[in-house]
Amino acid sequence: MELNGCILTVVMLRDLERTPILSLDGVVLGRKVQGRLRRAAVRLSGVAPSVDQKWRRHLGRAFGEGLDEPRLKALGAMNPGDWFQRLAKGGLTEYLENVEYHARRLAKLDVAPGAALASIGEYEKALKSQLKQEFASDWESDESALSHLFFAVKLTLNDAYYQVRDLEATAFFAVLQDQLETLRVDDLLKRVLETLARTFRADAGAIVLRDSESDKLEVRAWRGMSAKLARCFSSEKKCGLAADISSTGKPRVVVDAGAEEARGLVGSAEIRNSFCSLWGVPLSVGGKVTGVVQLAFEREYLCLPREMKLFEAIAERCALAIDKAQLLEELHEREERIRRLGEHMMKVEEEERRRISRELHDEVGQSLLVVRLYLETVQSNLREDQPEVKAKVEAARTIAETTISEMRRLISALSPSVLADLGLPASIRQFVKNLGRTFPGEIQLNMSDVEELPAGPKIMMYRLVQECFSNAVKHSSANNVRVDLMRSNGSVEMRMRDDGVGFDLAEALRKRESFGLAGMRERVALLGGDIDIQSGPGKGTKVSIAIPV
Repeated sequence: MELNGCILTVVMLRDLERTPILSLDGVVLGRKVQGRLRRAAVRLSGVAPSVDQKWRRHLGRAFGEGLDEPRLKALGAMNPGDWFQRLAKGGLTEYLENVEYHARRLAKLDVAPGAALASIGEYEKALKSQLKQEFASDWESDESALSHLFFAVKLTLNDAYYQVRDLEATAFFAVLQDQLETLRVDDLLKRVLETLARTFRADAGAIVLRDSESDKLEVRAWRGMSAKLARCFSSEKKCGLAADISSTGKPRVVVDAGAEEARGLVGSAEIRNSFCSLWGVPLSVGGKVTGVVQLAFEREYLCLPREMKLFEAIAERCALAIDKAQLLEELHEREERIRRLGEHMMKVEEEERRRISRELHDEVGQSLLVVRLYLETVQSNLREDQPEVKAKVEAARTIAETTISEMRRLISALSPSVLADLGLPASIRQFVKNLGRTFPGEIQLNMSDVEELPAGPKIMMYRLVQECFSNAVKHSSANNVRVDLMRSNGSVEMRMRDDGVGFDLAEALRKRESFGLAGMRERVALLGGDIDIQSGPGKGTKVSIAIPV
């Protein structure tokens, strides 16, 4: 009976081959078939050795020199010849479990499923040929039972291959998910170790990365062991498994860490006393080894070829993800330093504003008041027959009063005391009121739930309102300006709109002297906010700002 069924193609990454696999949940043979199978097993128990010899001869011709002892042993273990005595006693389930185990091993030995099926087919032909020779007059019933048995074997083999490929795909998807969900390097390393340990059933693992300053391989993540033991996996003395893998750029497997010949790779007594087998692969980016992934097993565990391919493929993917995460962390650190520097500059700016405000008030302001007082005294002492002098003194006094008023406006703009005393709404209302004396258009101001704000966003929003209004008054020739200030979804938002002449935003941003727009963007970015400016010639201007609080 030929093997038929649906074919599922599992696509693995890198050099993990595409393999057609049948996936079935299990195999059930009816009682009648099982009865005939037990009868056939009794009759065929004595012919198993000769069938095995025929199978080996045909297999050698089919595989040539590409069939080594581990693969030959696994292929032979799936044949029913050595199981006939147990099959005769009803051991079908145990036999199929044996087939499944060795089929999984063949998959990990990187034997193609087609080759494994061909091996089963060769044994089936040899067995049926021997059956006809031994029982020339009574073989049809036994042949039918054997056909059912080999069909069950082939289905079990394909299911075992499917399990292995599914495990590989699951491991890749888990690593991809780790990369998508994790931004921090340390978190990514821990999750990758968990995925690798689960995939290969490792008892422990460690990832060492090369330090950019010292050039040493230092442990960055571990599982299944103490921190003290994990440090033994680093490579500070240019020796050990990690150092060997780092220098050669090739994977290494230590089957027995306690063996004398393994001491050169496993120099740590703590590691030898804790684990039996060790696997290690390099993490390489652009041909440069940036680290090493090591898995540890308390039992003796030989890494099979397919497992090593999977391990290397995952490590290759992880190396790129780790390199990307490190670059993102470095970028984030630089941005954080720039942000802190910006915050410091803002504080320095506010302090300088307050200093200038105090000096204007204490020095210049007082001097102007004295000047006005002297002018008033001179004016009151002038005779009536000195009209020209009185007019000039009156004009000087008027200029002094205007200067005092303008200076008070500047002092308020530089460091509004009302902002600290009464909060943001009152200080903005005062600013708009003072601005209204020089702005001929209509100003509409709406504020909601912005009374209690942290110091940083409060000062920032006040400065941004100042900047927006100043731009509208100086440059837009607007007749109407509207500003809405509110708190929403964890942010304080400002929306300003005017009906002025507008401007070409792209051209304005290209100008080197466009400090107003650039300054607004930088101020908002320093507090992690968003700013959107929309404008065009003859279309007015819209500014939307949101700062988290």
